[in-house]
Amino acid sequence: MKSSRNARLLFGIALLNGIAAFGGCTTDSGPTRYRVSGEVRVNGEPVPYGEILFTPDSGKGNSGPQGIAMIQNGKYDTAGTRAPGVAGGATVVTVTALADNKGKLICEHQFNIDLPKSDSTHNIDVPASVLPKKTKTPEI
Repeated sequence: MKSSRNARLLFGIALLNGIAAFGGCTTDSGPTRYRVSGEVRVNGEPVPYGEILFTPDSGKGNSGPQGIAMIQNGKYDTAGTRAPGVAGGATVVTVTALADNKGKLICEHQFNIDLPKSDSTHNIDVPASVLPKKTKTPEI
């Protein structure tokens, strides 16, 4: 009789531990991230490929996770990337614009922005002034 009572007691403890582990307690899922999406253009033209890096501006007291978005056909979205979402607030944005998926660089551009602490849309227009100057090839 005593072993039956001990078995029920152990079963009850195991059941309570299981409820606490799977249903009763929450786990920390990390810092809050916000989705940002939009269009990216250089000199008015959609950027074919590339990447955007969103880094909280620590110089302005902002902290949190970096966010990354891939650019395809002039559009980007931080959802579903290896670093989904952004921290919001003062942010340093680095755009790497590529002409094709082989990595031919169009330009890199960095700027500061204050992103909302909510999901948002933000279009990025990289000015022509950041494009590399074309040099003439000397004639041989």
